[in-house]
Amino acid sequence: MTEFQSQDQNQKSADVKSGGYGENLNSEIYKCPNCGNFLYYDPESGKLKCDYCKSEQELQEVGCASELPYDDEVEQGFESWQGVKSVKCNSCGAITLLPQYEVVVNCPFCNASNIVLSDEVDGLRPNGILPFKVSKREVPIIYAKWLKSKHIAPSKLRKNAERQPCSGLYIPVFTFDSNCDCSYSIRYGKYYTTTVGSGKNRRTVTRTRWYSDSGRLENFFNDVQIEASKSITQKNLKKLGGFDTDNSMEYHSQFMSGYSAERYDKGLDVSWSEAKNMMEESMRALIVSQYNADVIDYVRMDNLFTERTYKYVLVPIWVFNYKYAGKSYGCIVNGRSKRIIGNYPKSPVKIGSIVLSIGVAVGILIWLYFKYLA
Repeated sequence: MTEFQSQDQNQKSADVKSGGYGENLNSEIYKCPNCGNFLYYDPESGKLKCDYCKSEQELQEVGCASELPYDDEVEQGFESWQGVKSVKCNSCGAITLLPQYEVVVNCPFCNASNIVLSDEVDGLRPNGILPFKVSKREVPIIYAKWLKSKHIAPSKLRKNAERQPCSGLYIPVFTFDSNCDCSYSIRYGKYYTTTVGSGKNRRTVTRTRWYSDSGRLENFFNDVQIEASKSITQKNLKKLGGFDTDNSMEYHSQFMSGYSAERYDKGLDVSWSEAKNMMEESMRALIVSQYNADVIDYVRMDNLFTERTYKYVLVPIWVFNYKYAGKSYGCIVNGRSKRIIGNYPKSPVKIGSIVLSIGVAVGILIWLYFKYLA
């Protein structure tokens, strides 16, 4: 059981039994019963932890996130995400959601300081959350190891890698499940060689033998992930390795304690349209894989998607934003798998040394060629 203090009450913390939380998301303030400091969710212990006196509190047990039925009326059922405040960055435009009691000074995405309160944003409430597995203590080590593998990064930056500040936040992802019943027709070709001509004109040429076929294929798609964030692209979501959203927990504010979240920038219907396109591309690849084809003329598909469900899940990332020599750089660490993507400054001195070394090596090879082979 977790001890907490209600935002609207000034009483001492009390044990809360399962089911004792209110309906409003993020409506609780988690405070240490020993010293009164704010508690944060600690990935290493899987508990709420006080950064001041190091005491720990057990989490309330929650179940797995449920699959919700998806139809054309779902997105009309907006609900207010209560118990949070919205802040907007005037530099990058990101809208971040924070528990009412928390204060943000810098944007977690671009590190800008011109943060302003924004109007309350209505929208679908998350029904799932994937808690952090990677702790803040681990992140600088991951970043330093990644940076040290970049041989043209400035030595000074590499030496200070573990001192770079980072922010932990949750970004929105929609996941979709669906059955797909596909009727298709395909025209494909296989190469073959034949000999033509005679005498001096006799030669071997490659030609294509064409075939046509049709059929039916069924497939089930599980947790197709679509980023709904303003600050990360689908391409970068893929580079981060995706997230194990099958392990998502039912949303609970205890996992948010000490972190912020981004409000989704892309609606459910638009996200489904993108997921559907990905599923159709996958179906096309499955169809083509059944034929030992050298070339495809066309694949025509008639897809029927049934038993569609979705989850709106908050997934964890760690974000680095810093300036070096007057330019901004950033990295993102997958808060579950430790995978990292980002950019970094390049040392002109090191690049010059590499170019010079290559030039010297080429020069030596040319000298040896003319001396011994020419």
